[in-house]
Amino acid sequence: MKRPSGEALLSMVHDKVRARHGACQIVSGQGIAKGQRIEFDEGGKRVRCVIKTSSGGRISFGRRPDGTWSGLSECDRVAIVAPTQLDGDDVTVSMFDQQVLKEAFEANLAAQQKAGMEKVPCWIAPFHEHDRGVRGTGDGFGARALWSEPLAATSPQANQIENKPPVVPIRGLTLAEAKEGLARTFGVRPDQIEITIRG
Repeated sequence: MKRPSGEALLSMVHDKVRARHGACQIVSGQGIAKGQRIEFDEGGKRVRCVIKTSSGGRISFGRRPDGTWSGLSECDRVAIVAPTQLDGDDVTVSMFDQQVLKEAFEANLAAQQKAGMEKVPCWIAPFHEHDRGVRGTGDGFGARALWSEPLAATSPQANQIENKPPVVPIRGLTLAEAKEGLARTFGVRPDQIEITIRG
């Protein structure tokens, strides 16, 4: 199946947001393509959301001289449209709280600065990528999404007719991936992480 792009892709994301949050308004903004910034109500509060799309999985926000992240600092939520693995075909829309992305990008920037790579742009993915070294610090944040839905899932109309919630596939983690992600979150080595599984 050919992956949608441009306005068609953003329209599909808007539909997913409307299905969960009701009406959403497209907001124009300097430096943001039409349709990539929206607002919606959540629990009586107006929420600002930026939509980031990625064909390969990684996303980026530019760092300003004042220490804020362009596009990220002005929003409450970030909707990411990306495959669930590097250059994968299964595209998912995931909604994140701004703080989750801020922590991931701050961790990436700090690791690159420590390695003397402070001029290298920060590009990270919701899934964990192996062998990226410090450039991959902060990736693997996908499990912290507020919600995720496949973009090419059954149409919302079909789900409403059958009165079923949308199907959300969950990709399991290996123990090594889980340890790697937790190690990055807590600033320790993966061999310092112990995971106990209870049945």
